Amino acid sequence: MKKILRLSSFLLLTLTLLMQSCGNGSSSSDDDSDQIRGRIDEYNAEISRLTQEVNELHQTLNARGEGTGRNDEVPVTVSKLEPSVFADFFRVSATVEAVSSATISPETSGHIRRLYVEKGEPVTRGQVVARLSTDVVEGQIEEIKTSLQLAETVYQRQKRLWDKGIGSEIQYLEVKNQAERLRNNLETMQLQKEMAVMKAPFDGFVDEHYISEGELAMPGTPVMEIISLKELYINADVSESYLPHVSEGRDVVLRFPAYPDVEMTVPVHRVGHVINPENRSFRLQLRIPNDNDRFKPNMMANISVQAAEIHEAIVIPSMLIGYDTQGHYVYLADESPAGNWIARKAYIERGKDGEGITQVTGGLEAGNMLIRQGHRNVTSGEAIRIESYE
Repeated sequence: MKKILRLSSFLLLTLTLLMQSCGNGSSSSDDDSDQIRGRIDEYNAEISRLTQEVNELHQTLNARGEGTGRNDEVPVTVSKLEPSVFADFFRVSATVEAVSSATISPETSGHIRRLYVEKGEPVTRGQVVARLSTDVVEGQIEEIKTSLQLAETVYQRQKRLWDKGIGSEIQYLEVKNQAERLRNNLETMQLQKEMAVMKAPFDGFVDEHYISEGELAMPGTPVMEIISLKELYINADVSESYLPHVSEGRDVVLRFPAYPDVEMTVPVHRVGHVINPENRSFRLQLRIPNDNDRFKPNMMANISVQAAEIHEAIVIPSMLIGYDTQGHYVYLADESPAGNWIARKAYIERGKDGEGITQVTGGLEAGNMLIRQGHRNVTSGEAIRIESYE
């Protein structure tokens, strides 16, 4: 017991000296930064060693039934490191676009007589959605019909006379031509009347109105927007440096920030054939079904593309990696000669980052016991209790 108290007092004294040394070093002109860091490392190593000795002595007393009343074992879960395959991904931002989207406009000029559907209403292919005023055209059609009726009567009478050899050929041809010209004019005016009717080109919804009833519309004037959400494009601009890793038909991972629970594996629908000279990127496009109209145009999305695959790699969850003045580190579980488990801080060389995982290129090896749950609650040299293996 006395030995434990002496070690605890020495540990407290060491911490006090460390704080004083750091304070003096910041104001002393004799010590440079490298010397201060060296002394910090020495003190940290000494603290770790003393903490481990104190924990071992506590465990010895506990084994004899003479415990100090302290429970210094931190509960943790661990996993044994094994070589695995590391998939290196790169991620790009993308936006959603409707596959079927159309701006409805008239083919002829006229005032909007009626809009048959409101914003948000569903429409079907071929449904009339708007109509222009056709009073002038209808009046012209009636006038042509009247003239055509007279021309047909004159033509039939002239034809009967011509068949009997009465009258000149010129008279007969003039009457025939007049009737044919009026028939053609009637067809033209009827087509012009049909052009005043606007129809839905596909099944979908009216998303927006751009003009009101009674306003003048010209050819090309937007009247309304019709959109279908059954299928969507996912568009992304990708740096040309990634061009070797992208091809049509290759699977990528698609996610939506608005729906964190959604993750899809989707084949590449199209790869652009031209590099944008302004940002040195090319277009990557996916095509996905949209069940229940869940996703909307202009939503943000993320596309993850696998760039490489590394075999026999040491891979750990990125969230377990910490950082201090000496670099990146993780906590490992080491078994002491007495059979107890001790936490040890292990500095690592960090490699490439993947989807929530990181490749470690140095500092760890197969067989190491990596502390997972409870890694934020331990310090190097501290006694731990392994509750489960993952």
